[in-house]
Amino acid sequence: MMGHSEARRAALAAQQLHRPRPPGPPGARTVRAVADRLSVLQVDSVNVLARAHYLPVYSRLGPYDPALLDRMSHQSPRSWTEYWAHEASLVPTRLRPALVAVQRRTWMSATDVEEALRAALSERILELLQTSRPLTARQVEARLGDHGRHEGHWGWNWSVVRRVLEDLFASGRIASAGRNAQFERRFFPVIRLTEDTAAPDPDVAAVELVRAASRALGVATEASLADYYRIPVRAARTAAHQLHRESVLEPVRLPAPGGKTVPAWRHAGATVPRAATGRALVSPFDPLVFHRPRVQALFGVRYRLGIYTPAPQRTRGYYSLLFLLGERLAAQIDLKADRAARLLLVRGAWAEDPEEVPGDPEANRRTLRSPRAGVGQVASELAAELAELSRWLGLEETVLDAAADGDLAGELRRTLRKLPVL
Repeated sequence: MMGHSEARRAALAAQQLHRPRPPGPPGARTVRAVADRLSVLQVDSVNVLARAHYLPVYSRLGPYDPALLDRMSHQSPRSWTEYWAHEASLVPTRLRPALVAVQRRTWMSATDVEEALRAALSERILELLQTSRPLTARQVEARLGDHGRHEGHWGWNWSVVRRVLEDLFASGRIASAGRNAQFERRFFPVIRLTEDTAAPDPDVAAVELVRAASRALGVATEASLADYYRIPVRAARTAAHQLHRESVLEPVRLPAPGGKTVPAWRHAGATVPRAATGRALVSPFDPLVFHRPRVQALFGVRYRLGIYTPAPQRTRGYYSLLFLLGERLAAQIDLKADRAARLLLVRGAWAEDPEEVPGDPEANRRTLRSPRAGVGQVASELAAELAELSRWLGLEETVLDAAADGDLAGELRRTLRKLPVL
């Protein structure tokens, strides 16, 4: 059986968060290596702090040029591309056929559009994209008309043309050439992305995806393996057993509340460092915390993103990041980049005191129930991390909102006052 501390260190090492970030600005090869290890970077329109897909690379490498990441999906040969994975995500282009084969999401489809109209518009869209540069949905609508509005998932009032366009993207018939400055996806024929356009057998595809997920997670339950690319748990279970036969995965058990254990899988290449000494701000869309039950099971921290929660029910602000210190998620902090004032605003800061783990005294001894005297150290480390993030975002100062919430806010405010203003 793996103890909590051992499992945490294995998870952090697999995610390349177990040690201090390397000095100096990283180059293209280093950025690519981190992205390839994670094998998925979630994309989201929320830009409270920075675009979601940029932050995981920053958490592992520190200040880097986001253009290095953009080139991987925006310029030929596009070794990365956007598709549906853990929601909309950048993924290695080699994994796209597998994702097309196993994804079963239907909300973005156009099956409720009259069949003859859908077929005709599909043909016109394909012809248009074959003879033009990559186009956004808005540009396609401008050329073909919108053919009326159609309220769909979450009440999005998409045009019929937009629904058919998204249907073609989800079915793998067209692909993403990247996004423009307005964060609109640009579409082009899939053949311009890759010659490998045939989707594999779904079982083969699931094995390929679980292979990538297990390497990125280090040790994980089947639910966590499935959640990484949002594939069915049953498919992940079958794939995990196949990878076990190939000696890629080995079965382990992890401690659970009540002195129980749960089955999990450990990747054969996973390492368990003697200690985890990294420090990082971890965004809500970071692969480390995709699966919220895993966060609670491994780190004893309940994590929820406030932007999807009604304001009266938020306990950790609107856009809270986790603060990783060693092998502990030591705090949550609600941040906003005020670009007009060039300020990094702290709207709340909460120290995390993880729950004691029954039956795992080694984990409790090493990382849990740290004394409240440690809050000063957490605030000091967090202030230094915020200063570095502020510089990367092109902001001039980190300040606490006058109404900042949380039990760590006062100590963090005192610590920030001691830092020089750049």
